Amino acid sequence: MNGAFSKMRESLSGAYALARDLPEFLAARVTVEQAQEEIKRALDRRQESFLDLARARIYENPRSPYLKLLKAVGCEFADLQSEIHRCGLERTLERLAREGVYLTPDEFKGKKKVVRGSVAFWVVPAELVRADSSPGMTTRSSGSRGRPFRSFLSLDLVAAWALGQCVLFAAHRLFSNAHAVYDAILPAGAGVATLLFNARFGIASDRWFARKIPIKDYLTGWHHALTTYLIVLMGKRYGPGFPRPESVGHEELQRIIDWIVNKRRNGKACCLRATVSNATRIARLAWECGISLEGTKFIVGGEPLTEPKQEVIARAGAGAIPVYGTEPGLYVGLGCANPRHIDDLHVNQYLLALVPRPGPFLPDDPSIHPLLFTTTHRSAPALLLNVELGDYATFDERDCGCALQKAGLTLHLHHIRSYDKFTSEGMNYFYGDLYEFFERTLPLEFGGGPGDYQLVEEEDENGQTRITLRVHPQIGEIDQQKLLARLRDGMGRGSWGNEFQARIWEVAGTLRVKREAPDAGSRGKILPLHVSADRKWR
Repeated sequence: MNGAFSKMRESLSGAYALARDLPEFLAARVTVEQAQEEIKRALDRRQESFLDLARARIYENPRSPYLKLLKAVGCEFADLQSEIHRCGLERTLERLAREGVYLTPDEFKGKKKVVRGSVAFWVVPAELVRADSSPGMTTRSSGSRGRPFRSFLSLDLVAAWALGQCVLFAAHRLFSNAHAVYDAILPAGAGVATLLFNARFGIASDRWFARKIPIKDYLTGWHHALTTYLIVLMGKRYGPGFPRPESVGHEELQRIIDWIVNKRRNGKACCLRATVSNATRIARLAWECGISLEGTKFIVGGEPLTEPKQEVIARAGAGAIPVYGTEPGLYVGLGCANPRHIDDLHVNQYLLALVPRPGPFLPDDPSIHPLLFTTTHRSAPALLLNVELGDYATFDERDCGCALQKAGLTLHLHHIRSYDKFTSEGMNYFYGDLYEFFERTLPLEFGGGPGDYQLVEEEDENGQTRITLRVHPQIGEIDQQKLLARLRDGMGRGSWGNEFQARIWEVAGTLRVKREAPDAGSRGKILPLHVSADRKWR
């Protein structure tokens, strides 16, 4: 009981601080010219900003895991400073990674001991979190790395993100559009962040279609509902306009289409922020109903924008602008206005640095190099130094001529995929702990043995991402509904994050069973977790 009261007091204290600072935040405006200039200044100071962070939060913190790694390779602060000034930030980070200064996803989350030669230690994730942030709101990741990562979305972080978002709007000519969001209330952060971005630009967002999400407990739900209500209230009073959230399930998407149709009838093009899956779902429903979404732009994230999904969106007359964010609280990339690839993004280099992890990750596929993330901006919610978060991509440096490039964001990414999680409905599921479930538990309960069950991420004929359980036909008759329920139960075990995602996928109809032989690799191996050939290692 005392813990509950303490949590309530903490919630009220945080809400008070947020209410105190929101009016000033909402009253401030940022223009495209200001955003471009601030990004350029941040890029000019990028190396020194990183060195300031390294000095204060690594070298002056004897508990820092990064300090242990740097000391192990004999890198004192003066050495780091000299190397960066001589070779540049990215080349220095690549060299450090080759020498062992990096963290894998399991090491970063404290699930696996860090061992580099004679140095061994555990990471305590909470010690990497920034302690001096401005007021804000607590958000929660989907738990894609096995444990949900709780981030703090501070107002100064939103202000920093808004700079890139402002230039994105200019690049894609979105300022005159009618704007809406299809995303959940807190603890999901994308919806609230988008509405705060728009307020920063002087845009009165038209609607907030709030997708339904489960809550862990009453007190947690109360806290997030209170914070959401407070932001909406302050947005209405001090901002250009802030919509209240309207609950919209997957079976009610016609309401979103009706909004787009009404706006188009009045001569307004629409811009909707949604996950890739939801944008695809809306576009498919519109196309099936014979409704054109011409002129509509979807700003999409949460999962990769693939060719089948983009085709469904385009078939309805709409366009998709990808953005890329990942836990813990990183806004990594913004969709190029002159793309060479469907998911062509500009890296937010004024906020972070990206380098590929050196050396082959998979012996059979040398093209996969995990991305290593390093934070360079003081507003980042957690300090990262060459941290691997489970994604890989193809790098491209070019002059595309769009507004983002003119602001100094010259590094592009495309073909962004994940090698350690399934991704659908904007939710990521870390599958590293499921091998026992597929190779032992299911055979004991339903028959067969290892190699007879395989979970596959694939796209169906409508471009929707599905998580399919393949069951070998030789097993014989199986109650598929019972098996599906057992799959949902198994995927929901271990943490609230797993349960959260399993419920979302259950409601969306993402999980399904197919009676077909599991896919075997080139060496005859049948892995219990697999990504179909056209979506390899997503």
